[in-house]
Amino acid sequence: MALTEAQADLRRAHVNGGAGVLVSGLAWMAAATTFLADGPKPAFVTLFVGGLAIAPVAQLVERVLFKPPAAGPGKRLEWIAIATVPVLLGGFFFGWLRMEAAPFAAIPAVAIGVGLRYLAFPVMYGGRVFAGLGAVFIAAGAAGLAAPESVAAPMTLGLALTELALGAFLARQWRAEGHAAA
Repeated sequence: MALTEAQADLRRAHVNGGAGVLVSGLAWMAAATTFLADGPKPAFVTLFVGGLAIAPVAQLVERVLFKPPAAGPGKRLEWIAIATVPVLLGGFFFGWLRMEAAPFAAIPAVAIGVGLRYLAFPVMYGGRVFAGLGAVFIAAGAAGLAAPESVAAPMTLGLALTELALGAFLARQWRAEGHAAA
């Protein structure tokens, strides 16, 4: 099977990646809300816990709300998501290391890790949308590191809204392509 066929199969099976992006957006929204209410340290913990839940909750959302067909030959591309988890954990690790000295820089460090991971997703799904999303996360994280106290909270909220909007777009696109169960 050609790479493009495997990518199309994976897009069908995972709602164009939209369910995962939506759930990730909810985790970032929870972190943004916590950031505004309680500060950067509790927001970091919220983002970490929410991040751990993204994959299982996204699978549940796919199964219950979207009912996509099971992945076929494209399933072999799912290893990319697993293989890039250390990049994501690296972002959390570097954020955690900065927590005491620069707590407002912790979530921007995570954003860079998330962005770097998203840069691998075009290989899984095809297209440029995830490369663009990765670039947005990396740029936002860099801005957050440059001026952490003034940028970190609005950056967290902005990334949440970006993911929620993009996730909804990807899911609508998936439905428009006729993949939804009847």
